[in-house]
Amino acid sequence: MIWGKRDPLVAGSRRRWHAAETGTVKSTTRGWHRVHSVYPLIFRTVPALFSLVLFVPSYATAAENEDMAALQRMLRELKAENRKLSERLGALESASAPRRTERALAQERPAPAATAAKPAPAVVVAPPVAPTVVPAPDLSETAAKRPLNERVRELEIGWAANENATRQIIRDSLSKTGPKINSFLSLSGVVEGLASRTGSFTGPTQENLSLGTAELDFDIKLSDWLTGALVLHFDNGTGAIFPTGNQPVVPTNLPGIGVDRFTLDRTHISVGDLMQFPIAARFGVEVLHFGTSTGVARLDTLSIGTPLTTEVFENRQTAGGLEFAWPTPPRQPPPAPVVVPRVSPLVIAPAVSQLMRWLGYTPLPERPFRPTPVTFPFDPAPFYGSVMTYKGSDSIIPGRTKIDDYNASLGFRTRGHCGVPYDQLTDSLICPWTLDFHVDYNTSVFESRFLHSSYLPFLSQIGKIPGVAASLKTSFGPFAFVGEVNAATQDARFLDGLGIARNMMPMTWQASIAYQFDWNPWITEIGAQGDFISVGYSGSKDMAGVSILQNGIPTRIGFVPQHRLFLTGGEWVMDGLKVAVEYSANWDYPVSVGGTGKVAHGWFGLIQLNF
Repeated sequence: MIWGKRDPLVAGSRRRWHAAETGTVKSTTRGWHRVHSVYPLIFRTVPALFSLVLFVPSYATAAENEDMAALQRMLRELKAENRKLSERLGALESASAPRRTERALAQERPAPAATAAKPAPAVVVAPPVAPTVVPAPDLSETAAKRPLNERVRELEIGWAANENATRQIIRDSLSKTGPKINSFLSLSGVVEGLASRTGSFTGPTQENLSLGTAELDFDIKLSDWLTGALVLHFDNGTGAIFPTGNQPVVPTNLPGIGVDRFTLDRTHISVGDLMQFPIAARFGVEVLHFGTSTGVARLDTLSIGTPLTTEVFENRQTAGGLEFAWPTPPRQPPPAPVVVPRVSPLVIAPAVSQLMRWLGYTPLPERPFRPTPVTFPFDPAPFYGSVMTYKGSDSIIPGRTKIDDYNASLGFRTRGHCGVPYDQLTDSLICPWTLDFHVDYNTSVFESRFLHSSYLPFLSQIGKIPGVAASLKTSFGPFAFVGEVNAATQDARFLDGLGIARNMMPMTWQASIAYQFDWNPWITEIGAQGDFISVGYSGSKDMAGVSILQNGIPTRIGFVPQHRLFLTGGEWVMDGLKVAVEYSANWDYPVSVGGTGKVAHGWFGLIQLNF
């Protein structure tokens, strides 16, 4: 019931009561006879009317009290909400006032007199990627008339964007120092987790979850003319090269447990600058130039598994010698900086982001930043090579006293863009292109890790076997190709553990192709960002293995698959984090040459952190 308005039920009851009273008075004036006739009717009607009159006002009053209580409760809630919004609005506007004042003072401050200045270098701008724009808050008088909740929301979005922008500025300022520990030393590295399900030629399918790689790289640069590197590598101590741990359990002959450790994987010292002088000196423990292997598997190939060329012939030695590059690039101004478009992940990262939004996560808004132009390095000299010497193993030549093994390499590299500006090559499948071809020679291929450890009992019979390698790396637009052939140049003759005469000339080869999604012409390395796929094939010859006696049982050693196939897909989900999956198939040699004739299949999953 609302005040100032009458309830029709109450008014009607009052009219009926007044009419009853009027009828009674009139009947009294007309005489006692009429009074006696009407009197019983009045006594029957009055109690009912009186009850109705009492009931209706009480019901209306109760309804009126409930309405009043509800209105008062809503009014209190509205006042509390307005009070909170006013407090938030006041805090946001007070925080924005100093910024507006500073901007106004900066606009009123007169510009300094123009002085002669060096012309700014031209910046080649690639097609920009449209960022998410956060609207700036409107603090005008017109905006003040809008609903309070809308004004508060707009200011909160702007405040969050400013806070995020501040964090980005701090990150960018710190990232300019990069991974530098000091002015001479910088740190980088990689950690890999590997999940696998692999078949075997002789045993059951196995599943495994392991630490694929853990590596710390220290890069040293005292000047352009003096550089070095130190790489520490995690080893679980169970490898065949240098196992550690307790001895096998006797008499069960169970293998011992390895001891985890970090070991020196590679290191070198380089004196010279091939961009300024054609010759440099180099010394260290590193992988010799033989094929495409550099000792860093994640840089040599996009596959998770290892090609047979690298598995068989990778040769790590303590070596020293000279490097050269000719002709020395002429001195010239640096090339114009380029704003390189960012390659975006297309599968995993968007799916995870969408899932997080479905679960209620809302990322903070970010103000767009102009990308920093990148200055690409000068093109190196087209012809390059090296001559390194090292002391081979005493297992091949017992009691050797001279450094008489060496490794030589000669290569040619070039690139081009078909005479068309880069910003016009975004749809090209050929340009820009790169090419790198080199041939290598080594005096003893059985010094490689695999051949040395697998054929250790027979190395004194085999002796020094020279070998050559030829490799080609090239790219055309979003495609990258790798081809390689490694082989010994002489037969290795020896008697195996069963007294069987062996004659082998190890040889391996590989070919692979990769494709980069969301490619742009400024990408310098296929598969180093965004999404990619790769198909790789490698094969071997004369690598079916030999037999030795272990506890009186003939055992096959020194073999690799005759054919190996990799199908790989990967994505850089964010900067520094790569996720990849791979299918592999390995075909063994036929039974007629000592193999099993079987095929082993495998599945791999990789997560890799680069820093």
